[in-house]
Amino acid sequence: MSLMWLETEGSPFVVVPRDALPYWSGTEGDHYDRACEVTDLVDVLELPDGAEALILADEPLATAYLPEHQVLARWCYAESTEDAADIITTRLGTAEWEEGPVLRTAGELVMFDAAYFGTEVGILVDSATLDLGVGSYRVDSASIEPDDHTCFRLHRFVELS
Repeated sequence: MSLMWLETEGSPFVVVPRDALPYWSGTEGDHYDRACEVTDLVDVLELPDGAEALILADEPLATAYLPEHQVLARWCYAESTEDAADIITTRLGTAEWEEGPVLRTAGELVMFDAAYFGTEVGILVDSATLDLGVGSYRVDSASIEPDDHTCFRLHRFVELS
């Protein structure tokens, strides 16, 4: 399986409910500033309509979504993209996960460069769709380093009952 890696222009990634895309104001409003102030690996910001946005902070790493595992994979370093999906999926079960924030969602989410307006998704900025069901998800994080030349940071969505 090959992964579609997205990159930003140096900004954090943001994950926003599709219905709330018009509320994300990119660099023109305070959303971008708030996203850039996040110091944890991931954090949740409230949007004006009560929706929540997930911020992937730290470094502006290339990121891919593995829908069958509900995992975001962030490329720290590796020699090639060829085996990335296999490396990640074989190590999901042994990763040491740290519990993260809780994200409430009403369904489909969209990941894109936080510098852009939500209304520019699919027009001026590439995006990835995360089709999670309605509910609350804890976003746990882990790093996997199978050798000295490979490292991925992972964020998984754990559905809460």
